[in-house]
Amino acid sequence: MVATNSGSDSSWLTPAAVSQAASGRVVRSGPTATRVVTDSRLVQPGDLFVALRGERLDAHDFVAQALRGGAHGAVVHRDVVLGDVDRARAAATGFLVRVEDTGRALLDLAREHRRRSSARVVGITGSCGKTSTKDMLGHVLARAMATVASPKSFNNQIGVPLTLLAIRKETRAAVVEIGTNAPGEIRTLAGTAEPDVGILTCVREAHLAGLGDLEGIAREKANIFESLRADGLAILNGDDRACLRIAERLGVRTVLVRVDSVADWFATDIGFCGLGTTFRLNGERPVALPRLGTHNVYNALSCIAASSELGVTPALAIEALASLPHSSRRLEPREVAGVRIVDDSYNMNPASARAALHTLQCFDRADRRILVFGEMKELGARSVELHEALGRDVAAAGLDLLVTVGPGADPIAEGARTAGMSDARVARVADVEAGIEYLRQIVAPGDVVLCKASRAVALDRLVDGLARELGGSVAARSGG
Repeated sequence: MVATNSGSDSSWLTPAAVSQAASGRVVRSGPTATRVVTDSRLVQPGDLFVALRGERLDAHDFVAQALRGGAHGAVVHRDVVLGDVDRARAAATGFLVRVEDTGRALLDLAREHRRRSSARVVGITGSCGKTSTKDMLGHVLARAMATVASPKSFNNQIGVPLTLLAIRKETRAAVVEIGTNAPGEIRTLAGTAEPDVGILTCVREAHLAGLGDLEGIAREKANIFESLRADGLAILNGDDRACLRIAERLGVRTVLVRVDSVADWFATDIGFCGLGTTFRLNGERPVALPRLGTHNVYNALSCIAASSELGVTPALAIEALASLPHSSRRLEPREVAGVRIVDDSYNMNPASARAALHTLQCFDRADRRILVFGEMKELGARSVELHEALGRDVAAAGLDLLVTVGPGADPIAEGARTAGMSDARVARVADVEAGIEYLRQIVAPGDVVLCKASRAVALDRLVDGLARELGGSVAARSGG
């Protein structure tokens, strides 16, 4: 992920305070900085530039550029060459703090900034649904108070601190998405955010290559609650067995969300209409959600529970949810030449794949329901097994056509075929380009095409390419 500036108003960023927060030492003094940035291209006068080391780039090579752009200081872990920067100007205006690890320093600065703020922080994690829940909650809270929320999926060791550093004096709520690929990451990030409210959406098979098995995933996800403040609240999915086991062990206030069963917050009478979902909150209040799928009902319930804890009435939360915009490439609908394309290409694991499959089943008035699946990454030794199991679920769903993209998705096709899905209803294509060409030839007005794969498969290119081809065909037929 490319780190961007935080946009925070951080007037406490003196050389001494930065050094103390980041366990560093002041190499050269200078004036107070006003915000933190990690991308030298985005430096503005007054910024503090934290020089991170990545796999491809070492930002220490750009410290001179940051100072030339007016940065008031930089956090570094080694000596830097100022190059063509006006040395007298740099010495007069730019301070340097040296630390052992600039990545750790960024986390330390964010934790200090969070502690200096009166904003209440909501941390969200889970095997799937993190970003959707974050988007929902950020949208609801923004209707009632000054709110900061993670942009896109800023959920790692750069994105989380940058989100926290975006908190301003007027901010009353911060919604922070927290992800993981390996043991210990959530503990580190939650320890930085120190949430007042923690949300665990679900525990499912994802990132198995780094976390081992479902138990390993559960242990890692549960770490979000370790750093809850003393009066904090834990919100968990009460229909998820692993979440229930975690809830039983928690020593903090706990709220459960469920579907069709009574809980602290629950949904009944779920229905699907057009490109949205309806349900009754706690069996009473009607809710219209412009998102498809039961999984989004769980996300909405967690959102309502968290916003209620922060003082937002259920009535206002329901009103705000009704105007929720679609999240990019997460069951995002588009219609071209009478073909409805549902773009769910952002990412994929077994749980989110089944949620997408269920969503496609809800289009019961479509001429044909076509499912396009690519490979699910990071599943480790169980990859083939989990892909084949997904294929069997596709066969049982009664869809009209399954298209798998790339050799990594072949086990999905095999699972579907062995479970009884006929050869005429299963197609395999070699790559994204072949998928565009195949679908262009076979789709027709009235069809619904849902596309989903892990991000590395780049199925978004198939979605965009198919839309472009279908749009071009319409233009050609009309003489445009």
